Amino acid sequence: MNLEVRASEYPNRRRPWTAVCLSLVMPGLGQIYCGDMASGIVIILLMTMFSLGWVIGIMHENTPFWPFSLASGGVILLATAFAAIDACRRARRSRFDYPLKEYNHWGIYVALVWIAGAGTLGYTLMIKQNVCEAFRVPTHSMVPTIMAGDRVLANKLPFAIRGIERGDVVLFNRPDNQRQNYIKRVVAMGGDTVEIKNGQLFINGQALDRAWVRRQALNQAQGAIEGDVFWETNGHARYQIFLCKPASEEDPQAMEFGPVTVPAYHCFVLGDNRNGSFDSRHFGTLSYGAIRGKFLQIYWPSGHRAKL
Repeated sequence: MNLEVRASEYPNRRRPWTAVCLSLVMPGLGQIYCGDMASGIVIILLMTMFSLGWVIGIMHENTPFWPFSLASGGVILLATAFAAIDACRRARRSRFDYPLKEYNHWGIYVALVWIAGAGTLGYTLMIKQNVCEAFRVPTHSMVPTIMAGDRVLANKLPFAIRGIERGDVVLFNRPDNQRQNYIKRVVAMGGDTVEIKNGQLFINGQALDRAWVRRQALNQAQGAIEGDVFWETNGHARYQIFLCKPASEEDPQAMEFGPVTVPAYHCFVLGDNRNGSFDSRHFGTLSYGAIRGKFLQIYWPSGHRAKL
């Protein structure tokens, strides 16, 4: 009796390509199709753990995003391939008169995919809301640290936000427009006095040390502007800033500001593009409660790494 006859006589036998396709839709589903619910659930849980492991891994500031992500993606692809191959082998070894289990029904498979998808969406929303979120920076206000068009990750874990200090780059909503995300650098904390004289930043009456790095041209929609990049030292933090002629003669606070004392539980934020940024000089100090996250790293373009 040939296989075609047997297949028609035993329609319940598990089909290898069906098992593979189900595994590609959701690793573990092929095992469930072949009658092994326990193995299928284990595989689904392992895949979830791999995904969460990637999220946890990139939360460490010293983790190289792309190498780690590619390695994690490779593990997930290998696990998916293993699940598909295993499901195919199980289907080939299945009995021609395979007895259908109560869960061997397309409605159950669709329900499992929907539940897993809803769970994944839930995890994604939870991670975005409470752990890590990706943003595209549309302006040049943080040049040279972050360029316009860079895509960045922000750490939104509570301990990261509570540990904010001078030199950190933070994410927040613009105080007068909660729909806009802003990303700026903290230069002073509660109790500090901030003043700018002739473009020089003073904290508590002391001018911050600067070391010239290079001359740089910045291309903008209004045309190219030239300025100088400096290393600025602020307490234990050291970062690069960009100084050029103020974009508008109507913004005197770019060169002269203060002095002002930062209230308790607030911080003072500036853009690294000092004369081309809308920041605490314009909307005032930022309360700690308004901070939504701490800059983690640039994930695209991969060749650009922030100089923190």
